[in-house]
Amino acid sequence: MSTPTAGPATGTATAGTPTGIATGITTASAGITLRGLTKSYGTTEVLVDVSATLEPGRIYGLLGANGTGKTTLLACIAGHTFRDGGEIRIDGHDPLEHAPTLARLCFVHEDQAYNDAFSVADILAVMPTFYPEWDDETATRLMRRFRIPRRTRSRKLSRGQRSALAIVLALASGAAYTFLDEPYLGLDATARGIFYDELLAVYAASHERAAAGTTAPRTFIMSTHLIDEAAELIEEVLVLDRGRIVLQADVEDARRTAFLARGFEADVLALAAGRELLSTRRLGGIVTATIRGELSSDERQRAEAARVSIEPTTLQEFVAAIGQHGESDQPAPHLAPHPAPLPASQSASESRSLQ
Repeated sequence: MSTPTAGPATGTATAGTPTGIATGITTASAGITLRGLTKSYGTTEVLVDVSATLEPGRIYGLLGANGTGKTTLLACIAGHTFRDGGEIRIDGHDPLEHAPTLARLCFVHEDQAYNDAFSVADILAVMPTFYPEWDDETATRLMRRFRIPRRTRSRKLSRGQRSALAIVLALASGAAYTFLDEPYLGLDATARGIFYDELLAVYAASHERAAAGTTAPRTFIMSTHLIDEAAELIEEVLVLDRGRIVLQADVEDARRTAFLARGFEADVLALAAGRELLSTRRLGGIVTATIRGELSSDERQRAEAARVSIEPTTLQEFVAAIGQHGESDQPAPHLAPHPAPLPASQSASESRSLQ
């Protein structure tokens, strides 16, 4: 049976929170650090010099179009896939070379596999073996809310039930770092709402325990295409484009990082000068452009005088514009990676898969 892999450890950097409780982790080393991460399949580069720092105790959204490397990035961090180069540190350790760190990571994904001979009850029964912080109460509550039959063999579960079971395992695992790759596939709107509610409840409970000094808060990293739907959950976003991180920002900052401009082409392009033109669409003589950057009040007044309308983009529109460079009437220049890659060493070890 392939179960969610144990996920990385978390420790919140908020005031009064004891970072790395009972783990010996210092504030300086807590969290996830990526330096110059690369991964290719054959001649196809999937991850290109990916560098980022993720503080513990937050909910992150990993965003981007299909094929941008989201699943590969999560799998590399969680120790499921070898990287070709670069460095991964979770609370100061390479998860592929430090078993205690690997044991604190949980990774669930859309192709989650289970032993066909196991019933749902069998799967739940073995979880405490892999996750010392396994929470039976949370698992029982989620099983009831998702209405997953315990006696059913895993091979007979529907797509939605398999996704719901993966969510149960991830949230009840108690893993310090939990990676969720498109966890809601096959779930209807009601079931997705349950997932969002329960994710926030588990996350909040971990912060309450941290405030009491008993443990560090959990960290969640979730890839999703339902960006606007999940935006209220996410505290910070990382946007991938062609294997590079092109944006890492708090959600509110990300929402302000781009705008829509609509008007005559010359006026819109003048407004885009000195900024990143993500995408353009033409209808007759009118151009609608998605532009990355902020506008001063003077620039807004000049745009209004030129009859160029300015509207904020949603996070979903912004990410879609990044992924549509080749489809725009006027393709945008490729965005620079963020942050700049740092020299890093390569390490390798056996990928962990619980059978």
